[in-house]
Amino acid sequence: MRIATALLCALVVTLTGCAASFDRHTEKLEKVTSDEYVRFDEDVEYVEQRGAFGGVAWREGLAKGIYRLEARNEKGSFYRGPGACVRQYVQNTAMGPFEGGIWVPRDRINDRPMIYYYFNYNAGTAGAAGGALLIGILEAGKGSLSFMPTSKPGTFLDKVQVTNLPLEPQALR
Repeated sequence: MRIATALLCALVVTLTGCAASFDRHTEKLEKVTSDEYVRFDEDVEYVEQRGAFGGVAWREGLAKGIYRLEARNEKGSFYRGPGACVRQYVQNTAMGPFEGGIWVPRDRINDRPMIYYYFNYNAGTAGAAGGALLIGILEAGKGSLSFMPTSKPGTFLDKVQVTNLPLEPQALR
């Protein structure tokens, strides 16, 4: 049992470490009120293999909806989606959902949009898997702003468009 718990703790630390912190993207964030938004008319996602020896399938994406500007800095803008809109699965095991949205860089030539989220976890699942130690590790990062690892080119992220066109009434629901 101790070996299984140690392995599970190592796995969780490894997986949570996979989410990039990208401190340069989150420095000096300013809350913003604006008409700007990003809109997804359907759920969007991509699947990538990550890791050694052929990797593990990671499926990441965003729920359909209106993503409204919540903050920006000199590097880019953060558009927060509705509720727990960020989805992540590792080998079909849900790692979320999380609250968050999409980060859009000011420099679209040298940088690409990325999914961001506010880290959270299921205390019941974590407690059953690794006990108080695992909960302590996870609790330290709760609420922190993180990014999904950068996806390869050719995903929905490359097609993100920011607009400030008026929304039709049915889109506001």
